[in-house]
Amino acid sequence: MTMLKNLPNVDMTAVAAQAAVKLGETPFFPGGNCILNLDEPIGGAGVLLVEGSADGSTNWSTLATLNAATTAPLHVEISPNPLWIRTRVTTVGTGTLSPTLEGIQ
Repeated sequence: MTMLKNLPNVDMTAVAAQAAVKLGETPFFPGGNCILNLDEPIGGAGVLLVEGSADGSTNWSTLATLNAATTAPLHVEISPNPLWIRTRVTTVGTGTLSPTLEGIQ
């Protein structure tokens, strides 16, 4: 059982939603907790949303809003886990991020 799950890389220079990733297996079961880790802080004035959905196509809700000021520790707890998760750039920044989910048991 892996405790890490890579999410698609995030190009902070373009407003866009990245591909959704299905969770649902241990340790990423719905209703549980995980930690989203970023490999570096968000650059510039960029804003990144972490969103969850029950079906992966509609009704996305914001789980966390991240920007340069909020990513100083480079991680945020996601609770409860959704069945589907994605990131979405809403304000352009700089750089490319590689987010990883870390399972909590």
